Amino acid sequence: MLWASFLGMPLGIVDYFLVPNYWYPDSLFGLMKVYGVGVESFFFLFVMSGISAVAYQFLNKKKKVKLASSKRRHLGFLFLVIVTYIISSILSPENSVYYLMLAGAAGAILTGFYRPDLRQQILASAFLFSFIYFVVFVVINLVFKGWVQEFYHLKNTWGILVLGVPLEEIGVAFFAGSFWSTIYEYTKSYRG
Repeated sequence: MLWASFLGMPLGIVDYFLVPNYWYPDSLFGLMKVYGVGVESFFFLFVMSGISAVAYQFLNKKKKVKLASSKRRHLGFLFLVIVTYIISSILSPENSVYYLMLAGAAGAILTGFYRPDLRQQILASAFLFSFIYFVVFVVINLVFKGWVQEFYHLKNTWGILVLGVPLEEIGVAFFAGSFWSTIYEYTKSYRG
């Protein structure tokens, strides 16, 4: 879990591409207003990366098994997915959240292509992580009423809310969860 958390933490930089077109939250020390990314961005990705990486194994009670072949092939696509997202977001920042979904989907598809043994985990994790994320989001909505309307630029989204959760958030959780859930198994040659 910690391995995936620390690997995912730098991806908090994604907020740089989402602010201000998709959302514009308050942040500690006003960093979001100055830099487009705050301390919270990195903490959030640390926590979410860890949860998405272990949720499937936790509920499935499966132990990781080291594969006989420990060759780490096809790692370049991980870099390619991230670079493609960044370039797309620079060229069209108003669509950055949709590129984030596409990046997660591309990462999951490529992982499933290179490691068919992980396909079940990819699919199950997509639903599991998006459910966990959705429930957390609904609870936050109940505690902090009106925060979605205050911090999200809903006019720049599909405008569909599910129990107050923007559909884009559910989509990002689904696709990012499907991809990140197998990052450890894929890069370290394990089967979940």
